[in-house]
Amino acid sequence: MLDTKVLSKAYFTHDKMVRHQIDSLNEFLDHGLQKVVDEQRIIETDIEDVYIRLGEIKVGNPIVREADGATDRLYPTDARLRNITYAAPMELGMVIVKEGEESEPRDAKVGMLPIMLHSKACNLCDMSRGDMIRLGEDPHDPGGYFIINGTERVITTLEDLAPNKIMVEFETRYGEQIEVAKVFSHRRGYRALTVVERNKKSLLEVSFPSISGRINFVTIVRALGVETDEDIVSMVSSDPEIVKFMLENLEEAEVWARDEALEKIGNRIAAGQIKEYQIKRANYVLDRYLLPHLGNEERYRLLKAQFLGRMAEACFELAIGRRGEVDKDHYANKRLKLA
Repeated sequence: MLDTKVLSKAYFTHDKMVRHQIDSLNEFLDHGLQKVVDEQRIIETDIEDVYIRLGEIKVGNPIVREADGATDRLYPTDARLRNITYAAPMELGMVIVKEGEESEPRDAKVGMLPIMLHSKACNLCDMSRGDMIRLGEDPHDPGGYFIINGTERVITTLEDLAPNKIMVEFETRYGEQIEVAKVFSHRRGYRALTVVERNKKSLLEVSFPSISGRINFVTIVRALGVETDEDIVSMVSSDPEIVKFMLENLEEAEVWARDEALEKIGNRIAAGQIKEYQIKRANYVLDRYLLPHLGNEERYRLLKAQFLGRMAEACFELAIGRRGEVDKDHYANKRLKLA
C-alpha cells in the first residue's frame, strides 16, 4: 500500500501550500480585473453626445512615493517596517468620444491595489534566493498574504454554496410545508438569489432581487416571451403528472400575453409611474436581476424562461417524490472562495 506521507511530501516539495491562493490572484490580475472593466465599458456623462469608453486596465509593481515626490520600488520588508501597504498602481486606458469623434487614448491612475506576496505582480516574483537575502527577505516565506498598513493579512478560504446550481428543499411557511427550488445566480461579482416555489394553493411563484414579494410563474415566463399554454407546459415537462400541475397553474394565470405580463410586473416595480416607464423598468429588471449568470441582455430571455422551467420541474419532482432534498453539506454542492 502506498504511504500517503510520500504523496503529501512530493506535492509540497513541488508546490507551496498557498499555491491555490497565489494562482487565484494571478487569475484575477490576468482576467478578472479586465472583466470588471468590460462589464461597464461605457460611462455616460451629463454632456449630450459625450461619453467615455474604457479600455485596458494595467497593474504595475508595488511602489512607494516619498515625501519629495519621488517613487521607488517597494519591498515587503520595507512595507512592514514603515507601516505602509504593499500595493501597486492601477492605470486604466480610456477614450473620450464627442459627437462620434474619439480623442487621443490616455491612461489614468485609478487607485492602488494591494499585492499578494509572490504573486506575479510582487517585486519578489522570480527573484533569486541570494537577492532575497540581500533585501532582507526570507527565501523560505511562501507568500500568499498581503501587507496592509504594515500588518500581514491573510484571506482565509471560505466554503459557500455552489452558484448557478438548482437546489431543492422543503420549507415550512404559515404552518404548511412547501416545495422550493433555489439558485444563487452569480455573474462577475454580483450574486442574486432566484427562487421558484409552490404556494399553499399549489401555484408556482417566483422571487428575485429588485422586486418585492413573489410574482406568478406564468406571468414571468410570458413576460420573457413564452406566451402560449403549449409552449409553457412543454418548457417545464412532458411528464403527465407534472403537466397536470402546470394546467392548474395556467387556469389561474393572471395574464395571457407578453405585454400584459410586462405591465403587471412594471406596476409592481414602479407603482404610480406612467405606463411607458413601468414597461421600460420591467424590461430592465428582467434583463439585469433575473438569473444574471445567463446574461443581461434581451436576447437571453428565452434562455432564462427555460431555466425557470427546469426550476419548476424540480419543484414538482420534489412534491411527487421523484427527487429528494439537496444535501447542502455535500461537497458537490459547495465551492471554495479563494483570494
